Amino acid sequence: MFETFNVQKPRRLVWLWLGGFTLLGVSLASLLLWWQIRPPQDFPVNQSVVIPRGLSASEIAIVLDERNVVRSNSLLYIALQLRHDPSTVQAGTFIFDRPLSLLEVASRITESGATSNLAAVTLPEGFTIKEFADIASRSLPDFNSEEFLAQNTNLEGYLFPDTYYVPADFTAEEFGMLLQETFTEKTLNLATSLETHPLGTDGVIKVASLLEREANTEESMKMVSGILQNRLAEGMRLQTDASLEYVLNRPLGTLTAEDLEIDSPYNTYRYGGLPPTPIGNPGLTAIMAVLSPTPSDYLYYLTDEDGVFHYAETFDEHKQNIVKYLR
Repeated sequence: MFETFNVQKPRRLVWLWLGGFTLLGVSLASLLLWWQIRPPQDFPVNQSVVIPRGLSASEIAIVLDERNVVRSNSLLYIALQLRHDPSTVQAGTFIFDRPLSLLEVASRITESGATSNLAAVTLPEGFTIKEFADIASRSLPDFNSEEFLAQNTNLEGYLFPDTYYVPADFTAEEFGMLLQETFTEKTLNLATSLETHPLGTDGVIKVASLLEREANTEESMKMVSGILQNRLAEGMRLQTDASLEYVLNRPLGTLTAEDLEIDSPYNTYRYGGLPPTPIGNPGLTAIMAVLSPTPSDYLYYLTDEDGVFHYAETFDEHKQNIVKYLR
C-alpha cells in the first residue's frame, strides 16, 4: 500500500504565510503613514516660515517640506486635496508655537494664521494679454492693467492660461512674472520639440494661438492644425478669420467682406505666412495639436451653424461645402 499524501496541510500553511505577510505589510504601511504624519524632529517652533506669493498647492507643500514643517510634501498635497480647498491656502509668514502633525499643518495654512487669503484668477486658453489684464484687474484690487500691458506687450502667446491662486495685493509685475514662469514650466518637456519643429518655437505658438479661435475641440484642433500646416507647405495664404478678429478687436461673427481687404500683416487673406505675433495665449492642448497634427490631404475647412467642421481637399469641394452648410 502506498502512503496517502495529505495536500491540505501544505495549502493551509501557504494561506497562513500569505495572511501573515499581508498583515505585516499592512502594519508596516500603517506605521510608515503614522511616522510621516508626525511632526519632524526638527520642527521649526517659534521660527518664521514664509509661504511665498503665487505658488501652487504642490509648490507650497514642497516649501513646507524643505523647512521641516512636514515630513512628506506628497502627503501634505494629498491632504490639501482631500480634506481642504487648496485655493484657501494662504501666503504669508507663519509662526508655529508647537510642533504640529501634517494634518494640523494642512488645517493651519488653509484656515488661519496668514496675512491674507488667496484670490483665484482664471485666465482662459486663447485669451489675449489685454483680456488677461481685464480679468486680473477685476480680481486683484491693486492690479495695474496699464503697467501689466506695458511690461508684457511683447509676450503675447507666452503667458500661460490657467487658474492662479495669488495674494490679493499681487502686483502687475509679480503676476506677469508668474505667468511667464508657468509657461516655461509647462512647456519644459516640449522644449526640444518646439525648437526643432519646422516652424520653430515662435511659429508653433502662433499656429496654436490661431487654433484656440479657429477650432473648438482637441480633435478639430489637430485636424485644423494639419490643414494650416499643409497650406503653409503649399505656399498658400492661411485665410484665417481669427487673425483679423485679433487686429480688429471684433468677434468673428461681425466680420464683413470689407474687413477681408484691410491692409494689415494680420490679414492672412492678403498676406502669406503666419501673422507677425501670436494672437492670444494658447494652452497645452493647442500647442500639442501643432506638434502632433492629424495628417490629411485637406486644404480647406469650415464650421456650420452647429459648430461642426467640414473639410475639403480642393477649392471646388470647399465651395460645395459652403453652399451646403452655410447657405
